[in-house]
Amino acid sequence: MDVEQLETLLAVVDAGSFDDASIDLGITASAVSQRIKALENRLGAILLVRSRPVAATEQGTKVLRYARQMSLLSAEFSNEIASEKPVQIAIGVNADSLSTWFGPVFSELAKFEDLSCEIVRTDENRGLELLRTGRVSAVVTNSEENIQGCISEKLGAMRYRAAAKATVAQRHVPTGSADELIRTPMVVFDREDPLQHLMLERAAGAKARPAGQIHHVPDSVQFVAAIEAGMGWGMVPEPQLQKAKGLQVLNEQWFIDVPLYFQRWAVDSPILRRIGGILVTAARQHDLHLLA
Repeated sequence: MDVEQLETLLAVVDAGSFDDASIDLGITASAVSQRIKALENRLGAILLVRSRPVAATEQGTKVLRYARQMSLLSAEFSNEIASEKPVQIAIGVNADSLSTWFGPVFSELAKFEDLSCEIVRTDENRGLELLRTGRVSAVVTNSEENIQGCISEKLGAMRYRAAAKATVAQRHVPTGSADELIRTPMVVFDREDPLQHLMLERAAGAKARPAGQIHHVPDSVQFVAAIEAGMGWGMVPEPQLQKAKGLQVLNEQWFIDVPLYFQRWAVDSPILRRIGGILVTAARQHDLHLLA
């Protein structure tokens, strides 16, 4: 496939429109449209939905992933030969990892002189889709599913404990029973966050449902802040729990271990291999619970 046409496809999807892509590429919007049309004619498939923002079709997603891999390898090769512009890498990382054990990773990434890194914050349950579609080259995910054309490596497991402000715990869960937990106000990250409901089911049975208030706070730091403020109980990562002010574990048996894996494209990329090593080291130094 024509390299110029593939780069144009990437530019359109990343920019969100033909006009914005033309600015990034330094060509006219008409030229952008002609390149995309030529690529679609060559492949015999529509690759983009002309919406705002532009979206890739199912066939377009497959071509995008190939285009990003080719772009990465081409950029690394160019740097080896002539030390041209930095290689661009996008990594998907869940919010809790970013706010707990990811600090040392930034220190290591700062040592790269030929890398432009985009950290894409994502729910740990959605990371594989970013990898599958080619939006990112690597991802920290809780899924052990092996995507075709990718390599997976265990990082460990993040332990979450049911916790609340001490006054909330004393008022609503004085004996640490499952029935008390059901009636206690609850804080949830967002509507896709399953941990609190899963904890209720483990503690009180498969049909257990919350009977108290439910609050949604879609930010990892502010989620803990809301629990510290007394809005309710929630599943707090152990690293954050250790630093939190005035939080109390409701029951020592109420915890969930969420496995974490590093998955990346199975391409011969020195940068991706190096980043994988950095993540594994950082996770283990942070004492994430080891997976069996």
